[in-house]
Amino acid sequence: MTATAARARDTPGRAAPASPFHGLLIVDMENVRARYECLRPGCPQPKEGPVFGPGVKPFVDDIKTQHLAQHHGSTR
Repeated sequence: MTATAARARDTPGRAAPASPFHGLLIVDMENVRARYECLRPGCPQPKEGPVFGPGVKPFVDDIKTQHLAQHHGSTR
């Protein structure tokens, strides 16, 4: 890392760059479980799950749309 980049990164009051990701879906196929973590700033419920067993497939299919509609007023 260059000195200029390090100074820019460490400048007080500088906003962190926006993440290209809005959420993280973690699926463990070995232990058959899943959870969702919302990365949007100010999310009222940043973690959903975990779910286990037969509930994993419906959770994976619907969690992003359901979470965004319930907590952020959108589906995108």
